[in-house]
Amino acid sequence: MKRKLLPRILIALLGTALILWGAGKIALGIIGEPETATITHIRREGGERTDAKPGRYTYNISYTFTLLDGKEIDGVTKQIGDGIYQKADGTSTVRIRYFPGFPYFSALEKDVGMGAGPFILIVAGGVLVFLMVRPIKN
Repeated sequence: MKRKLLPRILIALLGTALILWGAGKIALGIIGEPETATITHIRREGGERTDAKPGRYTYNISYTFTLLDGKEIDGVTKQIGDGIYQKADGTSTVRIRYFPGFPYFSALEKDVGMGAGPFILIVAGGVLVFLMVRPIKN
């Protein structure tokens, strides 16, 4: 019985993390502070994706924004794009949202709010938690 309990707890914790992540992105869209960030690095991750549409890659995009007190905060996001590789020149900007009380949790403005992405995270996390807290049938 103990052997089956640990994986169930870990999967339920993963589901809880997914729910919190999705809810956090929705909360960023509602109460997050908007800011303009400067793109500092763009790096292509791995090779071509195995999607149905060829010529698509995953990019890691790093950005920096400055708080009202002058403190600089770094963030990172992933984006799927075509094969045209762009370099960060230090002048490109992007709109982000962050929590004033915890600015390290930030995301691109287009990725937050009521959308399909956060909703899918919440539903997937809810399914995992629901399946793991059910009683084990012998």
